[in-house]
Amino acid sequence: MRGDSCVACAGRIVLQAKESAARNLARQLSSRSRYPVMYRLIAGLSLCAACLERLPVIGDEICEQCGREYAADRLCQDCHKITGETIQNNRSLLRYNEWGKDLLGTYKYRGEERLAAFYAKLLTMVVYRYHAETSFDCIATVPLHEQRLQERGFNQVDLLAKRLGADIGVPVRSLLLRTKRTAKLSQQAGRSARVESMDGAFSWAGEGLGQAGKGSFRILLLDDIYTTGSTLRSCAKTIREHAGPHSHIYSITIYR
Repeated sequence: MRGDSCVACAGRIVLQAKESAARNLARQLSSRSRYPVMYRLIAGLSLCAACLERLPVIGDEICEQCGREYAADRLCQDCHKITGETIQNNRSLLRYNEWGKDLLGTYKYRGEERLAAFYAKLLTMVVYRYHAETSFDCIATVPLHEQRLQERGFNQVDLLAKRLGADIGVPVRSLLLRTKRTAKLSQQAGRSARVESMDGAFSWAGEGLGQAGKGSFRILLLDDIYTTGSTLRSCAKTIREHAGPHSHIYSITIYR
């Protein structure tokens, strides 16, 4: 991909045309006080004006817990069914559609560096949209199982976390290890199978968190996509068991 080409369609980025689309999206996603930083983030995305206008951005009416676009009630039907929630809330920027599936697959399995920068900027936009006033102690990521890490050659979320941490000034810590290899989501038969597969899938690493269990930490847990939330909740459960019951764990993802 050329530096002046769109990461989504490979077309040429015309800055004059893109400016109007960037301003409109910045107004949609931020308050007046946060507009300048949001505009700079959007203007820095490697997207042409047409693709920027087609971004499947999640609207303002969402489930308060999982961040899914939802207008019927405070909580969506899935979140109403959850007991013993371990995450304060999840927030995402984009709806997961075929466009997102194709682009995310390119990043995960081809390791396209420009997409790492692109996705990290989207996550920074999530933080400024939903957590501009929240102070986090650290960023943690969902780890890959060792065998899957060998297959891919890198953990795509770790790369995003480093860039996000630099953008918002929050350190990245390796808090978890993946001890159980689970089947891909597409190979699991429904929500209950996903929840069951995540049971006991992570163990504590606890790098650099200080005196775990001795205080109250605010931790930003990072993944690329929230589907059922079972992976993130399993991670949060393990973190809470070791960081202490008064710790607050928030998750953000690119897609929901």
